[in-house]
Amino acid sequence: MTDVLTEEMSLQPGSRGAARVDPAELDKLLDPFDRTGQPGFAVGVSLGGVPLYRRGVGTASVELPIALSPQIRMRIGSTTKQFCALAIMLLAEDGQLSIEDTPRKYVPELPDWADEFTIRQLLSHTSGMRDSFDLLFQTCGPGIVTPPDTPLKMLLDFDDLNYTPGASWRYNNSGYVLLSEIVERVSGQTFGDFLRTRILEPVGMYQSLLRPLDTDMLSNSASLHSPLPGGGWSRGVFGVPLRGEGGLVSTVDDMLQWLRHMSDPVVGSHDSWQQMRTACSTHGYGFGLFMQKHRGLDTVHHAGAVAGGSSQALKVVDYDLDIVVLNNNGLNVLAMYQLVDAIIDACVPGLPPIPADSGATPLGGTFYSKATGRVMALIPHEGAQLVNLSGMMLPTNRDSDGGITVQIVPTDLVIRPDTEGSRLEVREFGSDDILDRIEPSPGESLDEWVGDYSIVPGKISAALSRSGDGFQLSLVNGLGSLTYPLVPLGPRLWQMVSPVPMPLGGTLEFEEGAFLFSTASTTRLRFHRS
Repeated sequence: MTDVLTEEMSLQPGSRGAARVDPAELDKLLDPFDRTGQPGFAVGVSLGGVPLYRRGVGTASVELPIALSPQIRMRIGSTTKQFCALAIMLLAEDGQLSIEDTPRKYVPELPDWADEFTIRQLLSHTSGMRDSFDLLFQTCGPGIVTPPDTPLKMLLDFDDLNYTPGASWRYNNSGYVLLSEIVERVSGQTFGDFLRTRILEPVGMYQSLLRPLDTDMLSNSASLHSPLPGGGWSRGVFGVPLRGEGGLVSTVDDMLQWLRHMSDPVVGSHDSWQQMRTACSTHGYGFGLFMQKHRGLDTVHHAGAVAGGSSQALKVVDYDLDIVVLNNNGLNVLAMYQLVDAIIDACVPGLPPIPADSGATPLGGTFYSKATGRVMALIPHEGAQLVNLSGMMLPTNRDSDGGITVQIVPTDLVIRPDTEGSRLEVREFGSDDILDRIEPSPGESLDEWVGDYSIVPGKISAALSRSGDGFQLSLVNGLGSLTYPLVPLGPRLWQMVSPVPMPLGGTLEFEEGAFLFSTASTTRLRFHRS
């Protein structure tokens, strides 16, 4: 479906070149995804707050002959976080809390470590707090249906932090679990009701609402599609009840209205929005929003990923160009990021060329940091350089100075191999790290570590056992378990191989009487031998 209000419109901010919306050019970008019987995309583009391009391609559900459209509800995942951040800022404006407070002031059952950081650091992902969502997925997978308070209760099982508050940045869904809980306890309303009455309806987003569970039916909603290994689809189900960390469903039309409102807000004070849109450090994250450059253009955005889909809502600030892309196809997450970039390029002529890959010979190997426990794999593929980060295989760009940057994901990661390819210098979010090449020793074994382990006895546990000629690790909590085959990476260092078609698993560092568990969200969580 295509809906265009005018054939072409342009906007020229000040002395810069004109932005324009050319429907025919945007149609060409979407045509490859216009397939009957396949899930797809719903897209909207506005200029100066005026919607100029709206189109859906693919189907809302492979079970029914219904096309996607800009009016169909879809999950927006972590794009929800900016709404949660605004909810906190509204309560601060009301004088009901301060973002300099410790979250323990409002959730007193939290452990002592919650006194070490503030609500401000939760909003900006700089608290250092462990991510209970991560361990919940690692033990059960995302599809298991859990009680609503599960992520919050799991936080009580941790006795330490990933890092000293404020010392680093790490994306953390549990921070927004706590923020949602604070909104409910301070306001006396459910999180969904607070969003509806204080934000969504005043902004004019009447088709948007909180949908905690995918298992509950909701009218005018597209299905999420997770790819099956042998082909075909399963229904994408996110079993953990969601709130401010990723629970909103919306439409392209509503999200365009939201981005228009962001340019001249009536909900939230100027000071609140200024804080939300101020990056806290080099990672570019404010409160629920990324502030980053796209080939010299200032952008404000936040993407979201769900089981079987993804989303992006982005504003090119200098041109007041707004782009919304919603996707109900779990295969198309990387394509979604590439599509957004291509839309920017189509609407803003004269951008600097995309940095060309230097064409350097790609490297292979696995690298490990003794200081942080970080593991990274470089993989050559058809002349290109790929990097495996926590199970995600990502394309890279290699510059003429030998630096490797990761495309797609929001990070400023730069990898610099030495001339021998035996060591990587890594810089990300202002922190430096050294990773050395590692190889498994012949006959690497875990026999002396076979047994049972736990974080908190009786709550989160692990069992290491032999499996044929190899080893496996089962992670267990009171709701379920997952068993991971283990592959040796280096001395006392093993990789957990995801047993399901999604990037689960992590690395294990073994030491006397314990192992340290690390993922993209978790740093060296200690499991003690039971």
